[in-house]
Amino acid sequence: MCQLSVIIPTFNRRESLLRALSGLARQSYGPDFEAIVISDGSTDGTAEAARSLTVPFQLRMIEQKNQGPSVARNHGAKLASSPLLVYMDDDIEPVPQFLEAHARAHANDPSLVLIGPQSGPENEPMSHWIAWEHRMLQKQYENFVAGVWTAGPNNLYSGNFSLRREHLLQSGGFNEAFTRQEDVELGFRLERQGLHFLFCPEAIGIHRPTRSFESWYRTPYEYGRRDVQMAREGGEERAIALARKHYAERNRLTRMMARLCIGHALLERSVLGSGRAAVRIGGRKVALTACSLLFNLRYLQGMCEELGGRQRLWSALKNEAPAAGRANSEGV
Repeated sequence: MCQLSVIIPTFNRRESLLRALSGLARQSYGPDFEAIVISDGSTDGTAEAARSLTVPFQLRMIEQKNQGPSVARNHGAKLASSPLLVYMDDDIEPVPQFLEAHARAHANDPSLVLIGPQSGPENEPMSHWIAWEHRMLQKQYENFVAGVWTAGPNNLYSGNFSLRREHLLQSGGFNEAFTRQEDVELGFRLERQGLHFLFCPEAIGIHRPTRSFESWYRTPYEYGRRDVQMAREGGEERAIALARKHYAERNRLTRMMARLCIGHALLERSVLGSGRAAVRIGGRKVALTACSLLFNLRYLQGMCEELGGRQRLWSALKNEAPAAGRANSEGV
């Protein structure tokens, strides 16, 4: 039996997946692990390309009809033969000590959920919104290392984390109804099982996301909607407190713009349209500032619409109705 199972969901990212698998082939951990790749309805030759590889570990290529990453991750966990699961996205290239760092942390800690960094590649061009994303994550990682913040379930990113298989199965796995925030929703349930979270700066995955601006722009809106659902349907009281805390930490301009426009359709379109234009045509500094504003406003817009209107949103942020938050560092 392998001592460690790496689970990689993938959809139409053949070249990215091949880079990820090549990274696994260079691990210092040794060959005593398996990689289970779940192709979620890919049509770009992903399965054929993966099966043609010669690698020093056991590679299992599984195909399923397109059902989303949560279904793929759960499928991989059920098939895994080892007691320790490492989840890795198909746009992550693991550094050589990646698996060794995950395995070492779990050796004497049976209740651990380990979170590794998804770091941006050095000296490679990237779009403004991806650069902003990497900058926000790096800020988070630096605060973890410095002890300013403590990793928790709201910091669980499914692209690079590990836990014992028994705990994942006991939790019921990823919520297959969620297409966003499925990792955080799982994190809250794992915490209720008595597990704790730890950030490991050595378990580095080089992250090369390829999403378009429109895909990035939809993401915080979905975060806002899903966080409200977690609070309303899952009764997650900590998520409610996080929403209020994170909103209060935003700078004065962001809070002022949010109060001005969220819930007013015409003003929303005007402010968000200006922010989109700044990202499209502005220089790096202007675009990064616009990304922060857009992320925050779109998140609150999602919350507002899921809660049922402007009044309920601001009541929620004043501790009068449910809401929830994402990570410590997203936004300004």
